Amino acid sequence: MQREPDPGLKLPQRLAWPGFVLDLVRGELLDVEGRPSGLRAQALRVLLVLGEQAGQVVGKDELMRRVWGDVVVTEDSLVQAIGDIRRVLGDTEHQVVRTVPRRGYLLDAEPPTPTHAVAEPAAAHTPLAVPAPEPQRRPWAAIAGAMLLLAAIGVAVWAAGSHEAAPRRSLAILPFDGDDGAEGWFVDGVNNDLAAIVATWTGVKVIGRGTMATYRGRNADPRTVGAELGVRHVVTGRARRDGERVRLAVSLVDARSGHVAWSELRDVPRAELPALVGDIAGGIARTLTVEYGDAVADDARRLAPHQVQAEDLALQGMAELLRTVSREGWERARSLFEAAVALDPDCVRCLGGVSLANTNLVLWDWAPDRGAAITRAEEAAARLSQLDPTRSITLMAHASLAHVRRDWLGVLAIGDALVAHFPNEPTSHHHRCSALLRLGRFDDGIAACERAMRISPRDSRVATWQGLIGFNQFQLGRHAAAEQSLRASVLANPRVPFYGVVLAAALAEQGRRDEAARLIDETAARHPAYRQSSIAGYWVATDARFLAGRDRIAALAAELGLPP
Repeated sequence: MQREPDPGLKLPQRLAWPGFVLDLVRGELLDVEGRPSGLRAQALRVLLVLGEQAGQVVGKDELMRRVWGDVVVTEDSLVQAIGDIRRVLGDTEHQVVRTVPRRGYLLDAEPPTPTHAVAEPAAAHTPLAVPAPEPQRRPWAAIAGAMLLLAAIGVAVWAAGSHEAAPRRSLAILPFDGDDGAEGWFVDGVNNDLAAIVATWTGVKVIGRGTMATYRGRNADPRTVGAELGVRHVVTGRARRDGERVRLAVSLVDARSGHVAWSELRDVPRAELPALVGDIAGGIARTLTVEYGDAVADDARRLAPHQVQAEDLALQGMAELLRTVSREGWERARSLFEAAVALDPDCVRCLGGVSLANTNLVLWDWAPDRGAAITRAEEAAARLSQLDPTRSITLMAHASLAHVRRDWLGVLAIGDALVAHFPNEPTSHHHRCSALLRLGRFDDGIAACERAMRISPRDSRVATWQGLIGFNQFQLGRHAAAEQSLRASVLANPRVPFYGVVLAAALAEQGRRDEAARLIDETAARHPAYRQSSIAGYWVATDARFLAGRDRIAALAAELGLPP
């Protein structure tokens, strides 16, 4: 995101509210412990633009241009982002982010003192079931200020020493920049292909692609990235496409000094792009002295013209699939993958996308014809197994199908295989977490999801991982810890009703029945089709420990007013 503040305005480096600090230098909204708040990427970008011009009205057109760029969206996207910001900040009275009729929005540079007290940071940034005010707690603002100061000091100390603590073989790949002629989906696809090869390397700490996507458009200094993520090396790159030729410039930067340890500039026909990406990975590997097997040789092939077209469509589909969790995005992805397969029936990326898009729509109950979607996913996965049975996308397709079939031992076995071969791919650990929960291995499930979050702490799937962690914690009777995890999940992705129900159950188990009932009412209003029967219908397993916890949640939800 390019920054275009008023040149006559002296910008603050930080803006603070009770429970939060907006760090304009790092481009993060941090909580009182100095951790990213979990605000989704587009809403965070809106908040950063408003923060750069705090105290001034920012027009809707400017916000949409700077956050979404050339992507065509309606004003509803901006309204949703503003709503997300207000929910996270607890700005229920719209005093922090103000709507200026017919003009735009204004971020108050000096937010008014809250008119009510807040018992704890989690409640401060959610409109869900806020406890009643308690006058004796009015010193919260001063306490929060002290906590924020300590958090800021902690972040600064951590950043100063993180380079020395970072393992020598640690790596983050920044989103590549694109010149004129290189569409965003194409640049992202090149970036993702390189990251997929790197994910197979053992003995290397690699930051997940979802987290790195949050740096897109920020023109981040590799030294800052290294300090923020605790890595020794940062990969930067620029892709240019001119007709049927591709130019790729990639550098491996030492995050301690900012010096370039290795670089490559290549200009090749588009059909030779897979081989070029493999060569780039090879150069990085040699610099890091990493063994990575036959990854380069596997992709070192020249594509025919129809294969180039198919790969381009599949790259667009993958960009849609990974961008966010939404029915519309996944349906667009499925259409793009099918068009790609029509051009090249043996395209591995295309077939993998067909299978994953269909199973995702089924798993989230967004497939208009569930049976047809499953059949198509199975057909694509079967062809993948014939073409390339050990490719990561093949294993992921089969893991998702095993999930659809409720074959939790199968999901776990595939997850274990993914972790063995692709230890730095968070999806590998995601599948293990999901399976271990259903198998009653709750502590192991928490560890698997926490591993995914450590690899990719700003991933679009973090809300799902937090929800799974909270469900595991509820199963273990750790209701306060479950509440914390589930609040973060619900705030980050309120489109998933179940985790709001589990949060209500965790509150009820702590004796906070009124608060829990209000949350159930809000969840039911937001998701009118969600019922008690939906819980058992989706969360299917045979393990007695899992079923006991699931049925306890359903029983509490019924007592709190969830429709049958």
